Amino acid sequence: MTTQTGETVYHVLLNLVLREKGLDALAAAFSGMIGSTVLLLDREFNLLASSDGSTTHLYKELKARLLEDHVDIHDQGTIVELDSERCLSCFLLPVQVGTVVYGYLCVLEDPLKLHAMDVTIVEQAALVMALDFQKRMAVEEIERRYLNDFVRDLLEGRMESRSNALHRGKIYKWDLTKPQVLFVIKLITPLGQGISHASIQAKMHYLQKLEKVINNAMNSHSKRYLVAHLGDVNVMLLIPKSETTTSIKEESIQVARHLIPQLQKVVENQDMVVKIGISRVCYDFFELPTAFHEAVESIQMNVQMDLSNEIVHYDDLGINRLLLRITDTEELKNYCEEHLGELIRYDEEHESSLLKTLSVVIETDGNLKDAAEKLFIHYNTLRYRLRKIKELSGIDFTSWKKVARVVLALQVYNIIQAREKSKEARWAPFVKA
Repeated sequence: MTTQTGETVYHVLLNLVLREKGLDALAAAFSGMIGSTVLLLDREFNLLASSDGSTTHLYKELKARLLEDHVDIHDQGTIVELDSERCLSCFLLPVQVGTVVYGYLCVLEDPLKLHAMDVTIVEQAALVMALDFQKRMAVEEIERRYLNDFVRDLLEGRMESRSNALHRGKIYKWDLTKPQVLFVIKLITPLGQGISHASIQAKMHYLQKLEKVINNAMNSHSKRYLVAHLGDVNVMLLIPKSETTTSIKEESIQVARHLIPQLQKVVENQDMVVKIGISRVCYDFFELPTAFHEAVESIQMNVQMDLSNEIVHYDDLGINRLLLRITDTEELKNYCEEHLGELIRYDEEHESSLLKTLSVVIETDGNLKDAAEKLFIHYNTLRYRLRKIKELSGIDFTSWKKVARVVLALQVYNIIQAREKSKEARWAPFVKA
């Protein structure tokens, strides 16, 4: 360890901060003064700067240790052993102001040298670096706020003119002349409740944390995206590479599948799950308010219908997009009673599953072999159940008109069950059509 004093370190680094040289310059300067490799990490242990570009593999080892072993980092500094065979450890000290931690200062060295290190020097370095961290985060917060305002104006249809929208888009290097797909990313409980925090600041911090995960995941997947947060959800706009409506939908679902596991990893409350609602493609940015409504509604309908899908595309909601808008539940019940009433009562009285059998037969397009396999029953058992269904309800599978009415009645039945479940606030399975 160098014989540099804490005061010397303080003044050298402070001069770099005042000259706005950045974190890389701070890491390099401090490394030169102490003769050891220096890393700077953010609050989630992502690498911000390094004095030696060849230490990337060591950083990955360090991050894995910190995340897997849940290392408790003390205000006075913590030594983490990285590799006993190579005699390499890391000294971590929080970069903080008061109780607010902005990141971590890391010194890589052998254990003996670390134990002999003058901690005061590192503390002085961390104190100065906190100023740069503070300034950087303040700038990022202002930029994020303006970006959120831009996205909010787009999604609420508050753009004064096309030229104004295009001009604001260019500020964020975002081309509003391209087709776009909107993603709404939300954390919910099994009962469909959204994210809940003790304060607005805590909620914003958590949404920003998810935003970083989205950015990290998308940087390796696509550069044609924009992320912001709106209310209690994260919103992502994507300019698809595909051209046809079908291929754009497939691409959007693939992007969502790429995001889900990355987001689920950082969910603090494991009872919550990540849901992603996807809009149809917009060929004009004036359609984005509708797209936002579609993506939000996809998640809401998914929850209301008690579906387990993590990813919901608006197109896949089918006729439920119309049925769920019917607020007259009594009329829905009347329709259901007209076509399925006898079956529902028979199942309740005999604890049978004729309604489910009917649903699976329709799902398999009338393929009785596939339906029997899906129901885990013998083919002859299925034929017996179908005769019973016809006897009770008069359903005729040779009539397209009657089958269509039954399919619609099953969808209505699911909606009624979902609404009753929501009122009772309990998690219970029901027949899905």
